[in-house]
Amino acid sequence: MTGTGGPDARRAGALPPGVAGPLSVVAFVCELGLLVLAGVTGWRLGQRIDVPAQDALAAVLAVLLVAVVVIVWARWNAPRSPSRLPWPWRYLTQLAPFVAVALLAGLVGLGWWGAVLTVLAAVAFGFSRGGQDAATTRGAAPRP
Repeated sequence: MTGTGGPDARRAGALPPGVAGPLSVVAFVCELGLLVLAGVTGWRLGQRIDVPAQDALAAVLAVLLVAVVVIVWARWNAPRSPSRLPWPWRYLTQLAPFVAVALLAGLVGLGWWGAVLTVLAAVAFGFSRGGQDAATTRGAAPRP
């Protein structure tokens, strides 16, 4: 059997099949929103510190915060990561950056943005990328 979801594709290193639909799109948009919010939050944190090179510090904090989010995501959540965590631990590491950035965003006046993004991500990741891989990691066929 050939194609994107067949056994040959899985042997060739293709991504595991997931649940497609609107919540998967919402989950992806939340990931992008997290990167934007992390950058804006880092910039605003740098702007709140009164130092001579305030803009440089703000830029460094923005890049650093985005880099931390990307590193955490790539290490434990990326579909092709060798150290990808199994469900439900991956769900927790998916939400941890959202919660951390939301708390930092609250310090700079963006708390509502962080809260809404975190709640949307929790729902989207929970339903779109949830327990379906638990069955595939045990070798059984995923439930419909």
